[in-house]
Amino acid sequence: MTALRIGVVGVNYAEVTHLPAYRTLAAEGLVELVALATAHPGTAREAAARHGVPRAHVGYEELCVDPEVDLVDIVTRPSLHLDMARSALAAGKRVLCEAPLAPTVAAGEELATLACGRGFVDMQSRFQPGLAELRRRVRDGYVGRVDNVAVTAFYPTFTTEAAVAGSGWCAEAAHGASSLRVHGLHTADLLRWTFGELSDVRGSATTRQPAWLGRVPADSVDSAAWTARTAEGAVCSVHTSWVAPLGAGFRMVVHGSEGVLRAEADGHTGHFPVRLAGARSGDGAVRDLVPASGGPASAFEALARALAAGDTAHVPTFDDGLAALRVASAVEDGDTA
Repeated sequence: MTALRIGVVGVNYAEVTHLPAYRTLAAEGLVELVALATAHPGTAREAAARHGVPRAHVGYEELCVDPEVDLVDIVTRPSLHLDMARSALAAGKRVLCEAPLAPTVAAGEELATLACGRGFVDMQSRFQPGLAELRRRVRDGYVGRVDNVAVTAFYPTFTTEAAVAGSGWCAEAAHGASSLRVHGLHTADLLRWTFGELSDVRGSATTRQPAWLGRVPADSVDSAAWTARTAEGAVCSVHTSWVAPLGAGFRMVVHGSEGVLRAEADGHTGHFPVRLAGARSGDGAVRDLVPASGGPASAFEALARALAAGDTAHVPTFDDGLAALRVASAVEDGDTA
């Protein structure tokens, strides 16, 4: 099998998950990291040298037309995604884009139309073994008829010095990130992937912490709560925040006519392993089904492995990214979707 040749745009967040995963897959001959791009010559050269990448490009435009690149991995703030993905698609590349796909629904619609099967979104939570097993059991009838799904995701992310120093730009709504549009979109994607299309989406989103650590002005949404109905009529509720100082992490509980499933993680499901427990009527008690396992890059590595192998059935596409954007927009606007 020919290795998938990858070019990465942006290196800040990529150094935590994307680049370590690509190194692992490169050692197996599955991918080849051929280029990096940043906005400045110095940072581009330094990052390429640090990671042993042969070419450093200044600006995404150069990387998108690099004939050695098969797939462009866009790892930048959401407000930049539209132009970058548009450029990569116009150059005939496959594209992997961080979530959210785009800053607006209209921009997401444009990209989904342009992609023609070549666009994927890094909502890697699908590749956590505990969540994949939850989906399998739901579809196999473990809980019977699904009646209620409750999700809470409370994280202390931007109450910490490290997060504010590394990703303080998330405080500004103009950059396109928020608790609803980042962690919340992973949850929306998981719900759609597991239970089918969502309808009757309605909710509330707000900014409760207007200054991170008392000094960084913030106007992006940090807290959101919303409800929806699944394709088969079950009621879902989702409540998220990324400024909860003592946030207990992620919890999804699926209640059905014949059982219950409970998935939990200590943090955002894109990076923290998920443990799954469950019980059926008559079992007497909930028991462990899948232990938490893996590191911060494990889920992304599994997604990238699937892309390299051409096994993309469960890799979120631009269409999935657009559907998640529509959920976020409905919550923010107070409309229904």
